[in-house]
Amino acid sequence: MGMEIKITALSKRYAKERIALHDINLTIGKGLFGLLGPNGAGKSTLMQIMATVMSPTSGQVEYGAYRIGKDNHQIRQLLGYMPQKLGLYEKLTGEEFLNYIALLKGMKDPVARRLKVRELLEKVNLGDKAKRKIKTYSGGMKQRIGIAQALIGDPQVMIVDEPTAGLDPKERIRFRDLLEELGLERTILLSTHIVADIETSCSGLAVMNQGELVYQGTIPRLIEKVNGKVWTGQIHAEDVHTLVHKSSIVSRRRTAEGYDIRMVADSAPFHGAVLAQPGLEDAYILLTGSGSHA
Repeated sequence: MGMEIKITALSKRYAKERIALHDINLTIGKGLFGLLGPNGAGKSTLMQIMATVMSPTSGQVEYGAYRIGKDNHQIRQLLGYMPQKLGLYEKLTGEEFLNYIALLKGMKDPVARRLKVRELLEKVNLGDKAKRKIKTYSGGMKQRIGIAQALIGDPQVMIVDEPTAGLDPKERIRFRDLLEELGLERTILLSTHIVADIETSCSGLAVMNQGELVYQGTIPRLIEKVNGKVWTGQIHAEDVHTLVHKSSIVSRRRTAEGYDIRMVADSAPFHGAVLAQPGLEDAYILLTGSGSHA
């Protein structure tokens, strides 16, 4: 299971020449692949084109031998999609909702359908909540039912757009673990603006900013870019105004004496700053100038 996805010279322009995507070239292989970028970077536009929901202005996306625009029906057969705004029928129970989606996806045999729905509810740890209405579910439970509906039809490829936004830390970790497990058998593209979502589990990574691809490769290679450029230290409260407008601040924490600061800079950005061990968040700040708050 799993397949290679090849994106070539993909662009999307909206009315009034607003460019959402500019010349994206990207190859995604089997496993869990992270697409990281701030809100408005163009991630959801890319996801929608890949899910055949939206057409590109130019360029192409290939799923193995299939090409978007030419083989959309075949691509939909092998695809599971969880959009950023998932429309759930909240008056239905979890079981009823999945049964309905399975019907829409062509599972006509009621016995096979019931077994599949039960199996998916167990897989996403909602077996004991199957008979409860979706409107009673927590945010994390709704996201898990979203993953369950994307798994109907046993897709080779899953596209998951901003799945952990709004989840509490425990639910986010549970959700990440589930995606990591699912990625062992298929290709999963996970789009997020939260660095922690992809820091431990992704085999490959791409970073988008303002409609462009600014990095693709492995996480360790990206972190190498900020070697010798990450600084920490403490500054007095009255000096913080000299730094607040800098987009290279990774974190700022108030203390009794002032602020603990972590920054990305080529040389010591303030008196007393010392070099620190770099991480993915630091590299993300360097590329996008935008903090990601888990």
